[in-house]
Formats: sequence, C-alpha cells, structure tokens
Amino acid sequence: MSLVDRYLALFQRGFYPRTHTPAFALEAMRNATIGGWIMVAIHFLTGAVILIHLSGDPRVTSGDWLIPATIQLFFALIYGGLATANWKGSRVAAVTILIFVLFDMFVVMSRVDGFDLQAIIQFVPLLLAVGGVRGAFAYAQFVKSGEA
Repeated sequence: MSLVDRYLALFQRGFYPRTHTPAFALEAMRNATIGGWIMVAIHFLTGAVILIHLSGDPRVTSGDWLIPATIQLFFALIYGGLATANWKGSRVAAVTILIFVLFDMFVVMSRVDGFDLQAIIQFVPLLLAVGGVRGAFAYAQFVKSGEA
C-alpha cells in the first residue's frame, strides 16, 4: 500500500467512513465523539485564556467581564457530556454535536472579518460529526436488525 493510499484511507475513515458492517458503523459513530472532544479542547482553552488574561488586568472591577469565559467553559462541559453520551451509542448526542458544531461555526464566522484560525480548526470536528451521525444511524440499524 502506497503512502497516498494510506492518506486516502485515513481521509475516508475520518470524513466519510464506511458503514457497511457493524464494526465499521461503530467506528464511524466514534468520529462524532472525537469531534466533540476537539470542541471541548477548543472551548476549554479559549475560556482558560480569557480567564488568565483577565486575572492580570487591573481594570477588571466586576464579574461581568468573566461572562465570556464562563460561557466558553460551559460549552466545553456540554460538549464533554455529549461526547461521552455519543461514545455510549446515543444517536441524539451525535446529532446534537453536529448541530452545536454548526451553530458554533456560524457564531465564529459572524464575529470575525477575514481569516480566522478557529473557523478552520472547527471544520475538522464538523466533518467528523457528519461521519459520526452517519455511523450512529447505521449502527442503530444494525442493532435493530440483530446483527450487532
């Protein structure tokens, strides 16, 4: 197998996974989990950076400045819960991860003009979530038919 074939197989596994067997469907369902944990990392790091930045600023006199950091940490907690539920096989969690990632991307793209690295990074969890939703529904079909 050549190097190009390996990269193409990895690309397919991540972004448009095979779901023709229960094992492949379960593997595809885990893509949404990986995408959810990537979003946990993004939101946790963003919230932590905001908190660290505000902790050394003498102009901060009220808790209102902490609201954006709290929102980021809250979303990290939500994504963590959804990723854990998806790991256990929840189709609702897979779809919710996809919806939240889409919503998150629209928020990021609406607040920034031009190039934004966060929107580019969030594209990976979006593609993983699409494959995860596809795998979650395929795996549920295998479970329903008794093959899994």
